Amino acid sequence: MNLELTNRVAIVCGASKGMGFACAQALALEGVKVLMIARDSAALAEAAQKISVKGGTVQAYAGNVSEFDLPASAVRRCKELWGTVDILINNAGGPPMGSFQEHGAAAWEAAIQTNLMSVVRFCQAVAPDMKEKKWGRIISITSTVAKEPSPAMVLSATTRAGVAAFSKSLAIELASFNISSNVICPGGVLTDRLVNLLQARAERENKPYQEILSDSQQSIPAKRFARPEEVADVILFLASERGGYVNGVSLSVDGALTKAYN
Repeated sequence: MNLELTNRVAIVCGASKGMGFACAQALALEGVKVLMIARDSAALAEAAQKISVKGGTVQAYAGNVSEFDLPASAVRRCKELWGTVDILINNAGGPPMGSFQEHGAAAWEAAIQTNLMSVVRFCQAVAPDMKEKKWGRIISITSTVAKEPSPAMVLSATTRAGVAAFSKSLAIELASFNISSNVICPGGVLTDRLVNLLQARAERENKPYQEILSDSQQSIPAKRFARPEEVADVILFLASERGGYVNGVSLSVDGALTKAYN
């Protein structure tokens, strides 16, 4: 299938590893020019090099998505390099685990800025150019906890659900400009973030890590965690010309983990 993505321009947040890296690589190898954003400049440069040697066109741009000025400066950099921004992939690491009584005001504020307001600000930064040329794809990576909240992941559940509502509103407002706004809700994906969560659970429950890992995979109907590339493949389609009529959805990519059907 020709996805008609050659020479499109994308910003991918959280691009140094995990799902963000997989998305940046998938887009770049499909002919998209990608501005890769992450906090760790050394890890980001290494990630960009991995894609470059495979023939992808990428540029590293270090920054923390929670910073107020980063979205506008990233868009300016994209326009300096390639003239425009066509695709935005919002992605950021999740906040720490814990119930609502375990987190103080600082933790709530950090989660809101990193996982919700960063999405709002990046969308505000890319929307004017997308509207002017009547083409754009906005995809935000969140989590299945936005659909089925967990008390132990209340920060993530709350902020991710906010992204879903915001993205749906955006889709309705921008659909007439040929701009789509969708959310991907992964379940368990084999990333550093998941490993850290499982290790934290193992410590809390005083169980071996491998036991927690096995039990967690058995709880998924597919009996395994996803690979980051499997999430990236879905995003690649939604970012393409072929995926443009899919708009305003929160799509679970979770091996049938969530019980909800919407």
